[in-house]
Amino acid sequence: MNQPTHFYPPRRLGLTFQTGISAALLALAGYLFYAGFQTEAGVTFLLYLVGALTSLAPLPLLIYRTYSLATGRYQLERDGLRLRWGLRFTDIPLSDIEWMRLAEEMQGLVKGSMPLPRLRWPGAVVGVRQVEGLGEVEYLASREAGLVLAATSRRIFALSPVDPQAFVQAFDRLTELGSLTPLEPVSVYPTFLAGRVWQDRPARFLILAALILGLGLLGWVVLAIATLPEVSLGFAPGGLPEKAGPVERLLLLPVLEGLSFLGSLGLGLYFFRRPTQRTVAYLIWAGCGIQAILLLAAMFYLTGA
Repeated sequence: MNQPTHFYPPRRLGLTFQTGISAALLALAGYLFYAGFQTEAGVTFLLYLVGALTSLAPLPLLIYRTYSLATGRYQLERDGLRLRWGLRFTDIPLSDIEWMRLAEEMQGLVKGSMPLPRLRWPGAVVGVRQVEGLGEVEYLASREAGLVLAATSRRIFALSPVDPQAFVQAFDRLTELGSLTPLEPVSVYPTFLAGRVWQDRPARFLILAALILGLGLLGWVVLAIATLPEVSLGFAPGGLPEKAGPVERLLLLPVLEGLSFLGSLGLGLYFFRRPTQRTVAYLIWAGCGIQAILLLAAMFYLTGA
């Protein structure tokens, strides 16, 4: 058995649940933004705006966990076990795996039921818990049932292959064959990628520039709201000045920039992982900064500065 054997977590329920929730939150945020545009300035507009932003707040986590589930896999090789879950990468030499068993077979060693990650839902049973009788357990799973535990000297991994029994049997066969060239131990967390980005000078400059421009836009909007009674909304088709509008609606500009910054940051991280695609990441982050400059220009026009 020299060829690697790939096992995957159950995906259908998790992908359906997470994409459904994400679509519902996007629809709710869109409705609240639209409703806010239809109201007069004041407390009602601000409430709609806060409601829309609150609806969008969980989206980054949902999108990342959906991506993690879609890319998650457990790869068994004669030389070790490779775990992939989003930006979490772990390579474990076969000799470092002390045992691998079904979680249901460990009832005698665990006092009570195994504690699961606190923040979990279908398709995302992810996190680290301290389990009495086992020690530290890291969950890289998409469901609570049918877990397989893989123990190393440092921690235990809780996995959820579609066929847990076949996964354990494949590991047993590889153990009997023995390892030829053990894998180099690797353990990479998403925070490690963030550190690599921060150490990269062009990436750090582009991200900080976009962030500073966005904060500058927010500061300008707050100052305008405190000092201006209303703002220009542009010109009518005939070239005549259009009726001025409530100044509070300028808040939509930093909101747009903030959402764009978060999206660009995540998308840029995705491309930054591979050295051959880092130019794409730089272009994405540069585009976010250019958008902030354009919004600042729009702010200059709207306020008549």
